[in-house]
Amino acid sequence: MLSLPENITCGYFDCSEFGALKVSPKRKVAKYEIEFYLDDGRTTTCDGKTYEIKKDYIQIAKPGQVRYSELPFRTAYIKFNADGEIAEKLNRIPEYFHNSHPQRIYNKIDEIILLNEGENKLLLYSRLLSLLNLVFFDAEIPAGRNGKNYEVIVKAKRYIEKHFDTQIKLKDIADSVYLSEIYFHNIFTEFVGISPHQYLIDCRIENAKKLLWNTNIPISEVAEKSGFGCQQYLNKVFKNETGMTPGYYRKAFQENYVL
Repeated sequence: MLSLPENITCGYFDCSEFGALKVSPKRKVAKYEIEFYLDDGRTTTCDGKTYEIKKDYIQIAKPGQVRYSELPFRTAYIKFNADGEIAEKLNRIPEYFHNSHPQRIYNKIDEIILLNEGENKLLLYSRLLSLLNLVFFDAEIPAGRNGKNYEVIVKAKRYIEKHFDTQIKLKDIADSVYLSEIYFHNIFTEFVGISPHQYLIDCRIENAKKLLWNTNIPISEVAEKSGFGCQQYLNKVFKNETGMTPGYYRKAFQENYVL
């Protein structure tokens, strides 16, 4: 059964509160904690297991565990209470693993941080569930899928994330991993749960959102920088995906979330 996370806290952490300390105090984890390390660091220890802090790695800490870290380090984090299916998955996946799509992760975290300060909890939960889906993708290779296909999907996703602002097509993405269009489309859709085209749209939408609430550039320029080509096409796709026009989305964030 899917129960929504509760008591969400999130943000960025740079260890400044510890001053000259070389190791953070030991503490007992109260909620599920997901950390996304922003730089290489020293080590972090959780329930006696020690990991080297590496940029773009994800750490999952679970309620009841005891943890501490060598300083300094920088991280983005999300903490929440969970039960049901989400808790079961978090308890099952590895505690430390590589993040194969960091830019999408950090874009979502930025938006979650802003949404968590506002009243639109439905949108907040949708973004958090989307983020968790990315985390679960990185954490486990689904049964029946071999490592080679996993590497192909990761490379294809990186290609899309690097070139989403250009007019790439399915053939370009398939060529980047040396597969035929049909075969690539099938394994990508089976593995990721959405088509390559939808993943491309998701990347473009994420970039458009970031530009809308981080800049004041014209929406026509947002469309160009996000790979939509023109404002009319951006308006159509953005509303289909979010239920809002780009202009309304920007206005809502400026009025309600950006201090």
